[in-house]
Amino acid sequence: MGLANFFMTGCTRNSFAFFLFVAASVAVLSAAQAQDQSVLKGAAAEEPPILPRFRHIDLAGKPTSFARDTIIVLADDDFPPFSYAGPEGEAKGIAVDAAQAVCDEFRTKCNITLMPWTALSSNLNDSSGVVAGLRFDDKTLASFQPTRPIYRALGRFAVRQENQLAQVTPQALEGKRIGVIAGSGYEAWIKHNFSTAVIVPYPNQSDLQEALRTAKVELLFGDALQLVYWMRGGASQGCCKYIEGSYFDDASFSRPYVFLIRRGDEELKQAFDYALDQLQESGGFARIFARYIPAPFW
Repeated sequence: MGLANFFMTGCTRNSFAFFLFVAASVAVLSAAQAQDQSVLKGAAAEEPPILPRFRHIDLAGKPTSFARDTIIVLADDDFPPFSYAGPEGEAKGIAVDAAQAVCDEFRTKCNITLMPWTALSSNLNDSSGVVAGLRFDDKTLASFQPTRPIYRALGRFAVRQENQLAQVTPQALEGKRIGVIAGSGYEAWIKHNFSTAVIVPYPNQSDLQEALRTAKVELLFGDALQLVYWMRGGASQGCCKYIEGSYFDDASFSRPYVFLIRRGDEELKQAFDYALDQLQESGGFARIFARYIPAPFW
């Protein structure tokens, strides 16, 4: 299915291919002041491209009351572009900014702490916070409820600049060499939908991308977000371009990236979903993505 066919690749760091957060709140002595410029409502100097709608929107779901002074956010310190440490150790990333926007919407303080991915699991149950990028098992998932997605993984085809392929159909790709990551959802999807192509698996992204750059394969199919960084970076030497639109397939590679809220805290879950809906509808998500992504990848 394209975008016309919509969304992209799952997070390889966790077994459920989610980008996961866990959220709760803690009281402090005084209410936090909202930032002067909220991502949620602030205007961008240049309007970013329209972002696909990654979530069902329910603008009627505003909480009747929400009186949390602080929301604790725990995030992976090395999971760009979603969460990572900036030059001064500050929390940065798409998901970090989205969490901050939720706090801004309710004039609530965000206490964002970065830690290594390996430490997140041990801190999960001892914290009342928000956690990103974990390998959540069934036991953990039983304790938390997801928000609606803030992002879904997308697949895209890339070709060399001189490639004049006009369309992507099983007939057009018959006999053509398509590079994929071995054992990935992308490989499974290509095998199912383009069975008459010559599928060439590679063990890692670097080898796959170099195969396209050096014309060892005619097409590459993979994670659209990873591809845009490569194509806009020096390693590609400007070799390649997208062809046609994005692809979405829940069964193979498109997994939701969500916040996880502790079960039983319906007020907080409702608040997160409402604020994230506002962020989507206001263009705030598009502005956040534009900060961290070199070009539209959908």
